[in-house]
Amino acid sequence: MHCPKRQRLPLTTLLIYILYQVLMPFIIAIGLLLAAWRSLKEPSHLTRLADRFGFGPIGPKKSIWVYAASVGEMNAARPLVQVFLDNGHHILLTHLSPAGLEAGQRFFGNNPNVTNRYMPLDFFLMVQLFLRRAEPACGIVLEIEIWPAMLIEADRLGVPMYLANGNLVAKSMYRLNTWKRSSLHMYKLFDHIFTRAEDYVDRYEATGVLRKDLTITGELKLDTPRDPISIKKGRGWRKTWVGNEFTFMISSSVKAEEGVLMQCCVELLKQLPAIRIIWVPRSPQRFDAITQKAIKAGLLSMKRSSHKTSIPSEIQIFVGDSIGEMDIYLGMADIVFVGASFDNSGGHNIIEPLSAGCPVVMGPSTYGIDFIAKDAASAGIFHSFPTPEEMTNFILENARSPQKLEKMQSDSTAFCKINIGASELCYKVIKSLN
Repeated sequence: MHCPKRQRLPLTTLLIYILYQVLMPFIIAIGLLLAAWRSLKEPSHLTRLADRFGFGPIGPKKSIWVYAASVGEMNAARPLVQVFLDNGHHILLTHLSPAGLEAGQRFFGNNPNVTNRYMPLDFFLMVQLFLRRAEPACGIVLEIEIWPAMLIEADRLGVPMYLANGNLVAKSMYRLNTWKRSSLHMYKLFDHIFTRAEDYVDRYEATGVLRKDLTITGELKLDTPRDPISIKKGRGWRKTWVGNEFTFMISSSVKAEEGVLMQCCVELLKQLPAIRIIWVPRSPQRFDAITQKAIKAGLLSMKRSSHKTSIPSEIQIFVGDSIGEMDIYLGMADIVFVGASFDNSGGHNIIEPLSAGCPVVMGPSTYGIDFIAKDAASAGIFHSFPTPEEMTNFILENARSPQKLEKMQSDSTAFCKINIGASELCYKVIKSLN
């Protein structure tokens, strides 16, 4: 049974929505042209177009509809989807990006109770067609994805909507004082919001969400354990490459910070030539760029795609140019840098390395992960640095202190184990509301 929404949207928000829908056909036309251009490098952008227009597979009616836009959201959705599957539900898993679809298929592609597809474009006719065909029992949106037609049309058709792993960062709150406040008002259309900590609750309340419609669950990503087989495989690769020497991993780096990170690598190898580096960029488009930067810096590098039997000991930077093998790379690492933190983007996911027993270092921009970063910093397993030089000195200090490093690694594993349970709590509350 659908629970009525607690509050109506302001008139200005509805007027902006109408204007948005009038313009949407033109936006779609431009989007298709951009997709055609991007498909020259990534053909997947023009596959399964029926999905984008509301057609395509929908699975059984009354499935649990989950919207995990891309890889990050899919990683958060994974344990929650599993809980619903374990309790006998069918899942309609939708995505925005090809990477999100691939991740969903990788995690659940062999499960007959899961239907994977793209989410329709955010035009009311396409969203309505999708919802009328699927008739989901409810919808669960991951993290910060707010699409007006998706929420408003679900509300009109009586589909209960929930936000899981809500991540409304402080930087977004300035919009309440601008014309962009309408997007924040959309949060009131969720029947219930599951978020990470009290700071987030305060922000959602500021947008107009009632306190009774908010539940603190912690971080969903903590509920997904690392793959022990992949971790073991990574440790084996590391052993044949460098033995017991220190390894530093650069994970999810973005283009803007590659220069300072390469300089960090040069300095590390200058101070301790035995150090080895694993570099896994955020985007596949950066794989070749990292290799070229290493050559210019005078460092010996090798791509994962060239790895056949073992990594030669003289290789200084091992470039992870593959998808879906993060646990292997984490198994090779002692300390992990997580990117989008030296370019003011707020930082990427630190849960994966921490749960693999790897302490994390980052640049100064961590607002996107402030909840988990604060607690991890208090536990001594996360460190943020204002400059690359200070981060480099910290890495060198730990490379020379095996006992200190070992303690941080064991503390990382323990920290993640005591903070699990978000997916079970989300499931119980959703079941109680339906």
